[in-house]
Amino acid sequence: MAPYKLLESEYAKHLQVKKCVSVNTGTAALHVALEALELPPKTKVIVPDFTMYATGLAVHYAGLTPIFVDCDENLLIDLEEVSDMLENSSDIKVLIVTHIYGRVVDMTKVMKIAKKYNLRVIEDACEAQGAFWKNKPIGSFDIGCFSFYRNKIIHAEEGGIVACDDIEYMKMVEDMKSMSFGTTHDYYHKRIGFNYRMTNSQASLALQSLRDSKKNIAKREKIKNIYNNLFNKKYHMTDNREVVWVYDMIHPRSDEVVKKLKSLGINARHSFKPMSIQPLFSRYTRKLGKNSKYWSENVFYLHIDVNKDTEQLEKESKIVSKIMKDYEVKL
Repeated sequence: MAPYKLLESEYAKHLQVKKCVSVNTGTAALHVALEALELPPKTKVIVPDFTMYATGLAVHYAGLTPIFVDCDENLLIDLEEVSDMLENSSDIKVLIVTHIYGRVVDMTKVMKIAKKYNLRVIEDACEAQGAFWKNKPIGSFDIGCFSFYRNKIIHAEEGGIVACDDIEYMKMVEDMKSMSFGTTHDYYHKRIGFNYRMTNSQASLALQSLRDSKKNIAKREKIKNIYNNLFNKKYHMTDNREVVWVYDMIHPRSDEVVKKLKSLGINARHSFKPMSIQPLFSRYTRKLGKNSKYWSENVFYLHIDVNKDTEQLEKESKIVSKIMKDYEVKL
Protein backbone atom coordinates (compact mmCIF):
# COMPACT_ATOMS: atom_id res chain seq x y z
CA MET A 1 0.00 0.00 0.00
CA ALA A 2 1.31 3.47 -0.88
CA PRO A 3 2.36 5.44 2.22
CA TYR A 4 -0.27 8.15 1.64
CA LYS A 5 -3.02 5.50 1.51
CA LEU A 6 -1.65 3.83 4.63
CA LEU A 7 -1.63 7.19 6.41
CA GLU A 8 -5.28 7.74 5.46
CA SER A 9 -6.18 4.31 6.82
CA GLU A 10 -4.20 4.68 10.06
CA TYR A 11 -5.40 8.22 10.72
CA ALA A 12 -9.01 7.11 10.24
CA LYS A 13 -8.43 4.46 12.93
CA HIS A 14 -6.75 7.07 15.12
CA LEU A 15 -9.83 9.33 14.84
CA GLN A 16 -12.39 6.51 14.82
CA VAL A 17 -13.92 7.81 11.57
CA LYS A 18 -14.90 6.02 8.38
CA LYS A 19 -12.56 7.84 6.01
CA CYS A 20 -9.63 10.23 5.79
CA VAL A 21 -8.21 11.92 2.69
CA SER A 22 -4.64 13.22 2.71
CA VAL A 23 -3.69 16.58 1.18
CA ASN A 24 -0.52 18.63 0.90
CA THR A 25 -1.19 21.22 3.67
CA GLY A 26 -3.57 22.01 6.50
CA THR A 27 -4.76 25.04 4.54
CA ALA A 28 -5.59 22.78 1.61
CA ALA A 29 -7.54 20.53 3.99
CA LEU A 30 -9.72 23.44 5.09
CA HIS A 31 -10.14 24.73 1.55
CA VAL A 32 -11.10 21.44 -0.11
CA ALA A 33 -13.36 20.60 2.83
CA LEU A 34 -15.36 23.75 2.06
CA GLU A 35 -15.26 23.30 -1.72
CA ALA A 36 -16.57 19.75 -1.47
CA LEU A 37 -19.75 21.03 0.21
CA GLU A 38 -20.53 22.70 -3.16
CA LEU A 39 -22.21 25.70 -1.60
CA PRO A 40 -23.55 28.62 -3.67
CA PRO A 41 -21.12 31.56 -4.05
CA LYS A 42 -21.10 34.01 -1.14
CA THR A 43 -22.74 31.53 1.23
CA LYS A 44 -22.10 32.67 4.79
CA VAL A 45 -19.69 30.73 6.99
CA ILE A 46 -19.11 31.41 10.68
CA VAL A 47 -15.37 31.73 11.39
CA PRO A 48 -13.59 32.40 14.70
CA ASP A 49 -12.17 35.92 14.84
CA PHE A 50 -9.27 34.55 16.90
CA THR A 51 -7.71 31.89 14.70
CA MET A 52 -4.83 31.27 12.34
CA TYR A 53 -5.06 33.16 9.03
CA ALA A 54 -5.50 29.92 7.04
CA THR A 55 -8.97 29.39 8.51
CA GLY A 56 -10.20 32.65 7.04
CA LEU A 57 -8.23 32.17 3.83
CA ALA A 58 -9.96 28.86 3.13
CA VAL A 59 -13.34 30.58 3.20
CA HIS A 60 -12.05 33.31 0.90
CA TYR A 61 -10.50 30.79 -1.51
CA ALA A 62 -13.85 28.98 -1.75
CA GLY A 63 -15.66 32.19 -2.71
CA LEU A 64 -17.73 32.16 0.47
CA THR A 65 -18.49 34.93 2.97
CA PRO A 66 -16.83 34.76 6.40
CA ILE A 67 -18.83 35.95 9.40
CA PHE A 68 -16.39 36.49 12.25
CA VAL A 69 -17.29 35.66 15.86
CA ASP A 70 -15.39 36.79 18.94
CA CYS A 71 -13.57 34.42 21.28
CA ASP A 72 -14.11 33.72 24.98
CA GLU A 73 -11.61 33.83 27.86
CA ASN A 74 -10.17 30.49 26.68
CA LEU A 75 -9.38 31.91 23.20
CA LEU A 76 -12.10 29.66 21.74
CA ILE A 77 -15.05 30.77 19.61
CA ASP A 78 -17.85 32.25 21.72
CA LEU A 79 -20.73 29.80 21.25
CA GLU A 80 -23.23 32.14 22.89
CA GLU A 81 -22.47 34.73 20.23
CA VAL A 82 -22.76 32.01 17.58
CA SER A 83 -26.24 31.11 18.82
CA ASP A 84 -27.32 34.75 18.90
CA MET A 85 -26.07 35.25 15.37
CA LEU A 86 -27.92 32.21 14.06
CA GLU A 87 -31.15 33.37 15.66
CA ASN A 88 -31.00 36.44 13.44
CA SER A 89 -29.74 34.87 10.20
CA SER A 90 -31.13 32.09 8.04
CA ASP A 91 -28.42 32.02 5.35
CA ILE A 92 -25.47 30.66 7.34
CA LYS A 93 -24.65 27.11 6.27
CA VAL A 94 -21.31 26.24 7.90
CA LEU A 95 -19.81 26.69 11.35
CA ILE A 96 -16.01 26.50 11.61
CA VAL A 97 -14.52 26.06 15.06
CA THR A 98 -10.80 26.19 15.82
CA HIS A 99 -9.27 24.36 18.75
CA ILE A 100 -6.67 26.86 19.94
CA TYR A 101 -3.25 25.97 21.39
CA GLY A 102 -4.45 22.55 22.57
CA ARG A 103 -7.67 23.80 24.15
CA VAL A 104 -10.84 22.38 22.65
CA VAL A 105 -14.24 23.86 21.91
CA ASP A 106 -17.30 22.40 23.67
CA MET A 107 -18.31 20.03 20.87
CA THR A 108 -21.49 18.96 22.66
CA LYS A 109 -22.77 22.53 22.35
CA VAL A 110 -21.41 22.86 18.82
CA MET A 111 -23.24 19.80 17.53
CA LYS A 112 -26.44 20.83 19.31
CA ILE A 113 -26.27 24.21 17.56
CA ALA A 114 -25.50 22.51 14.23
CA LYS A 115 -28.50 20.21 14.55
CA LYS A 116 -30.84 23.06 15.47
CA TYR A 117 -29.80 25.25 12.52
CA ASN A 118 -28.95 22.51 10.00
CA LEU A 119 -25.26 23.42 9.72
CA ARG A 120 -22.19 21.51 8.60
CA VAL A 121 -19.39 21.78 11.14
CA ILE A 122 -15.70 21.98 10.23
CA GLU A 123 -13.21 21.49 13.03
CA ASP A 124 -9.89 23.20 12.47
CA ALA A 125 -8.09 20.71 14.68
CA CYS A 126 -4.53 21.46 13.58
CA GLU A 127 -3.48 22.52 17.10
CA ALA A 128 -5.24 19.76 19.05
CA GLN A 129 -4.08 16.48 17.53
CA GLY A 130 -4.68 13.63 19.93
CA ALA A 131 -7.22 15.54 22.03
CA PHE A 132 -10.67 14.28 23.02
CA TRP A 133 -14.01 15.78 23.93
CA LYS A 134 -15.94 13.46 26.24
CA ASN A 135 -14.06 10.38 24.98
CA LYS A 136 -14.62 11.27 21.31
CA PRO A 137 -11.55 12.31 19.26
CA ILE A 138 -11.33 15.95 18.30
CA GLY A 139 -11.79 16.21 14.54
CA SER A 140 -14.33 13.39 14.36
CA PHE A 141 -17.62 15.19 15.04
CA ASP A 142 -18.48 16.12 11.44
CA ILE A 143 -15.63 17.30 9.20
CA GLY A 144 -12.16 17.41 10.73
CA CYS A 145 -9.17 19.19 9.21
CA PHE A 146 -5.58 18.69 10.33
CA SER A 147 -2.10 19.96 9.45
CA PHE A 148 1.09 17.91 9.44
CA TYR A 149 3.35 20.95 9.32
CA ARG A 150 6.62 20.27 11.12
CA ASN A 151 5.68 22.17 14.30
CA LYS A 152 2.51 20.15 14.92
CA ILE A 153 2.10 17.31 17.43
CA ILE A 154 1.65 14.78 14.60
CA HIS A 155 3.80 16.03 11.77
CA ALA A 156 5.87 15.59 8.65
CA GLU A 157 7.61 18.56 7.06
CA GLU A 158 4.27 19.48 5.50
CA GLY A 159 0.89 17.93 4.77
CA GLY A 160 -2.70 17.75 5.93
CA ILE A 161 -5.75 15.51 6.12
CA VAL A 162 -9.56 15.71 6.01
CA ALA A 163 -11.65 13.32 8.12
CA CYS A 164 -15.38 12.50 8.03
CA ASP A 165 -17.95 9.71 8.33
CA ASP A 166 -19.89 11.01 5.32
CA ILE A 167 -18.55 8.70 2.60
CA GLU A 168 -20.28 10.43 -0.33
CA TYR A 169 -18.92 13.77 0.79
CA MET A 170 -15.43 12.30 1.19
CA LYS A 171 -15.55 10.94 -2.36
CA MET A 172 -15.96 14.56 -3.42
CA VAL A 173 -13.00 15.63 -1.28
CA GLU A 174 -10.88 12.84 -2.72
CA ASP A 175 -11.77 13.76 -6.29
CA MET A 176 -11.33 17.50 -5.85
CA LYS A 177 -7.93 17.21 -4.17
CA SER A 178 -6.64 15.43 -7.28
CA MET A 179 -7.81 17.81 -10.02
CA SER A 180 -11.33 16.30 -10.15
CA PHE A 181 -10.33 13.67 -12.68
CA GLY A 182 -13.31 11.52 -11.68
CA THR A 183 -13.33 7.75 -12.08
CA THR A 184 -12.72 7.82 -15.85
CA HIS A 185 -9.60 10.03 -15.85
CA ASP A 186 -10.44 11.07 -19.41
CA TYR A 187 -9.48 14.75 -18.94
CA TYR A 188 -13.10 15.88 -18.85
CA HIS A 189 -13.43 17.60 -15.47
CA LYS A 190 -16.98 18.05 -14.20
CA ARG A 191 -16.09 20.44 -11.40
CA ILE A 192 -13.30 22.59 -10.01
CA GLY A 193 -10.24 20.61 -8.91
CA PHE A 194 -7.00 21.25 -7.05
CA ASN A 195 -3.49 19.86 -7.07
CA TYR A 196 -3.52 19.08 -3.37
CA ARG A 197 -2.04 15.58 -3.39
CA MET A 198 0.27 14.57 -0.53
CA THR A 199 3.59 12.99 -1.42
CA ASN A 200 4.52 9.52 -0.18
CA SER A 201 7.69 10.88 1.41
CA GLN A 202 5.69 13.31 3.56
CA ALA A 203 3.12 10.61 4.36
CA SER A 204 5.90 8.33 5.62
CA LEU A 205 7.08 11.03 8.03
CA ALA A 206 3.52 11.64 9.25
CA LEU A 207 2.98 7.90 9.77
CA GLN A 208 6.03 7.64 12.00
CA SER A 209 4.93 10.69 13.96
CA LEU A 210 1.44 9.23 14.35
CA ARG A 211 2.94 6.05 15.80
CA ASP A 212 4.97 8.14 18.27
CA SER A 213 2.13 10.54 19.12
CA LYS A 214 1.21 9.15 22.56
CA LYS A 215 4.81 9.43 23.75
CA ASN A 216 5.05 12.88 22.19
CA ILE A 217 1.88 14.07 23.96
CA ALA A 218 3.13 12.69 27.30
CA LYS A 219 6.46 14.53 26.91
CA ARG A 220 4.64 17.75 26.09
CA GLU A 221 2.49 17.39 29.21
CA LYS A 222 5.65 16.94 31.30
CA ILE A 223 7.25 20.07 29.80
CA LYS A 224 4.05 22.04 30.46
CA ASN A 225 4.18 21.03 34.13
CA ILE A 226 7.82 22.11 34.33
CA TYR A 227 6.92 25.49 32.83
CA ASN A 228 3.99 25.82 35.25
CA ASN A 229 6.48 25.50 38.11
CA LEU A 230 9.12 27.76 36.61
CA PHE A 231 7.06 30.74 35.49
CA ASN A 232 5.38 33.24 37.81
CA LYS A 233 1.68 32.39 38.05
CA LYS A 234 0.66 35.89 37.05
CA TYR A 235 1.87 35.06 33.53
CA HIS A 236 -0.03 31.77 33.33
CA MET A 237 -2.95 31.23 30.99
CA THR A 238 -5.68 28.93 32.31
CA ASP A 239 -4.25 25.43 32.36
CA ASN A 240 -7.14 23.72 30.58
CA ARG A 241 -5.27 22.42 27.56
CA GLU A 242 -6.49 18.97 26.52
CA VAL A 243 -3.15 18.45 24.78
CA VAL A 244 -0.08 20.66 24.87
CA TRP A 245 0.78 22.05 21.47
CA VAL A 246 2.49 25.25 22.67
CA TYR A 247 2.85 26.97 26.02
CA ASP A 248 0.96 30.25 25.92
CA MET A 249 1.33 33.02 28.49
CA ILE A 250 -0.16 36.42 29.20
CA HIS A 251 1.86 39.64 29.34
CA PRO A 252 0.83 43.31 28.88
CA ARG A 253 3.66 43.87 26.39
CA SER A 254 3.63 40.50 24.71
CA ASP A 255 4.69 41.67 21.26
CA GLU A 256 7.77 43.39 22.65
CA VAL A 257 8.62 40.35 24.75
CA VAL A 258 8.43 38.13 21.66
CA LYS A 259 10.63 40.49 19.65
CA LYS A 260 13.28 40.42 22.38
CA LEU A 261 13.11 36.64 22.82
CA LYS A 262 13.50 36.09 19.09
CA SER A 263 16.58 38.32 19.06
CA LEU A 264 18.07 35.96 21.65
CA GLY A 265 17.26 32.86 19.61
CA ILE A 266 14.39 31.70 21.80
CA ASN A 267 11.52 30.20 19.83
CA ALA A 268 8.64 32.48 20.85
CA ARG A 269 5.68 33.61 18.78
CA HIS A 270 2.98 36.27 18.80
CA SER A 271 -0.58 35.15 19.38
CA PHE A 272 -3.04 35.28 16.51
CA LYS A 273 -4.24 38.68 15.34
CA PRO A 274 -8.02 38.86 14.72
CA MET A 275 -9.33 37.95 11.29
CA SER A 276 -11.49 41.07 11.32
CA ILE A 277 -8.43 43.36 11.19
CA GLN A 278 -6.70 41.53 8.34
CA PRO A 279 -6.61 43.69 5.16
CA LEU A 280 -8.00 40.86 3.02
CA PHE A 281 -11.21 40.88 5.02
CA SER A 282 -11.72 44.65 5.21
CA ARG A 283 -14.73 44.39 2.88
CA TYR A 284 -16.66 42.48 5.53
CA THR A 285 -18.05 45.09 7.90
CA ARG A 286 -17.80 43.24 11.17
CA LYS A 287 -17.02 44.86 14.50
CA LEU A 288 -13.70 43.76 15.98
CA GLY A 289 -14.27 41.32 18.81
CA LYS A 290 -13.42 42.80 22.21
CA ASN A 291 -11.92 39.57 23.52
CA SER A 292 -10.07 38.78 20.29
CA LYS A 293 -8.45 42.21 20.42
CA TYR A 294 -7.49 41.88 24.07
CA TRP A 295 -5.97 38.41 23.82
CA SER A 296 -4.17 39.22 20.57
CA GLU A 297 -2.40 42.05 22.38
CA ASN A 298 -1.65 40.22 25.60
CA VAL A 299 -0.81 36.61 24.74
CA PHE A 300 2.34 35.05 23.33
CA TYR A 301 3.65 31.51 23.32
CA LEU A 302 6.76 29.38 23.52
CA HIS A 303 7.20 26.38 21.26
CA ILE A 304 7.40 23.01 22.95
CA ASP A 305 10.58 21.14 22.04
CA VAL A 306 10.34 17.54 23.29
CA ASN A 307 14.08 17.06 22.73
CA LYS A 308 15.08 19.58 25.41
CA ASP A 309 16.04 18.24 28.83
CA THR A 310 15.10 19.79 32.17
CA GLU A 311 18.39 21.69 32.45
CA GLN A 312 17.84 23.34 29.05
CA LEU A 313 14.24 24.21 29.92
CA GLU A 314 15.30 25.77 33.24
CA LYS A 315 18.05 27.81 31.63
CA GLU A 316 15.75 29.15 28.91
CA SER A 317 12.93 29.82 31.38
CA LYS A 318 15.19 32.04 33.49
CA ILE A 319 15.86 34.20 30.43
CA VAL A 320 12.17 34.37 29.52
CA SER A 321 11.19 35.21 33.10
CA LYS A 322 13.74 38.01 33.33
CA ILE A 323 12.59 39.57 30.07
CA MET A 324 8.93 39.39 31.08
CA LYS A 325 9.74 41.03 34.40
CA ASP A 326 11.94 43.72 32.82
CA TYR A 327 9.32 44.72 30.25
CA GLU A 328 6.57 44.82 32.85
CA VAL A 329 8.62 47.11 35.10
CA LYS A 330 9.00 49.54 32.20
CA LEU A 331 5.22 50.01 31.89
